[in-house]
Amino acid sequence: MTLAPAKAPAPVAPETAKPAYEQIDQLIAKGGQIMIGTILPLRNAAVAHDGTQTIVMLRCKPKEPLEAILARVNTAVAKAQATGQRVDEVNRPGAAHTYKI
Repeated sequence: MTLAPAKAPAPVAPETAKPAYEQIDQLIAKGGQIMIGTILPLRNAAVAHDGTQTIVMLRCKPKEPLEAILARVNTAVAKAQATGQRVDEVNRPGAAHTYKI
């Protein structure tokens, strides 16, 4: 028995392809931004800003791959937009210092 070669899937036009990080994509399209890395005074952080205020501040986990932090930011942006509350892993209750980026 011989197998016929598999057909390659038809290419998807870029304008119709669903973004891998849809919430981040929408945030940026509306004038927002994300930052990952050292965001002084924080090291190893991920921040999302909607153009008006910071809505997400995450601490990067040790050795967390970029794909994983992007996925967490994407999920956190969706949660912040759905609830109207910031997602904040940086500021701790009762801490001597708080950060507003």
